[in-house]
Amino acid sequence: MLGSAALWGAGGALAWGLSDFIARFAGRSVGAMVATFAMMVLGGALVAVFMAAAGEPFDWHLGDLHWLAGIGLGTALGSMMFFYAVTHGPVSLAAPLVACYPVVAVLVSVILGTRPEPIHWGAMAVTMAGVWVVARTVSANEGDTAAPEYAPAMVRRTILLSLGAAAVYGASLTSADRAIEIYGPWQTILVVRIIGVVIVGGVVVLRREPVRLPRRSWPLLLSFALLDTLGHLLLFTGIAREHGELAMVTSSAYVVITVILARVFLREPVSPLQWGGVVLVVGGIAVLAGFG
Repeated sequence: MLGSAALWGAGGALAWGLSDFIARFAGRSVGAMVATFAMMVLGGALVAVFMAAAGEPFDWHLGDLHWLAGIGLGTALGSMMFFYAVTHGPVSLAAPLVACYPVVAVLVSVILGTRPEPIHWGAMAVTMAGVWVVARTVSANEGDTAAPEYAPAMVRRTILLSLGAAAVYGASLTSADRAIEIYGPWQTILVVRIIGVVIVGGVVVLRREPVRLPRRSWPLLLSFALLDTLGHLLLFTGIAREHGELAMVTSSAYVVITVILARVFLREPVSPLQWGGVVLVVGGIAVLAGFG
């Protein structure tokens, strides 16, 4: 069972690595907020259809809805910040910064009374050092390219949005464990998507974003919705298993896939030092998993 949870998280990492790369093109096709809203709507619809076809039970117990609200709110806010960052800023910068969300979850658990061992503090220090190296490397090289995503203001905005996304998503994952225990992974992801539709849809309305979905954008939006929702479902399934915390940790390995895709297909410059930062992030998280 120990490896089982980790494998579910690794499956989520694969799905997220692809979806976060596709998010760049979906966001630039229809706008970051509209693409996120479409992903929430389509993802929720896919989950609802599957649950109905498979006869998945739906628990109407209302006493613990605050757990669902916690993970739903964190996912919606984190998604908006992250997908804006990967749409307008460097993908190879945003992905590693958001990948530190397990560290945030550990820090929240400390606030709630958990007492980590020195190895945990060391792993968190290594992870945050990796985050600093990635951010510092991109910031130092931002003048080496004329691409608009490397403009100094956009690099700074990408750093702030990505770290904000990691913070709210990592904090909300403390609610996910309890929500999944009560409602199961399928109902949890469905409610998360419904909450996301309400929140992101409200932002689209308040910002008066034009909602235009040309036919050519539908393959991107459907792929984006399917892969992002699948990533959450695999993560939630892993969390429901014994040693489910390993699923959360291994899911953050998506950063390797996303950065490789950004390097190969977007030709984003990734220096050896930046790769070293990515290794530190993944290595620190791996230590958290191994000694969790």
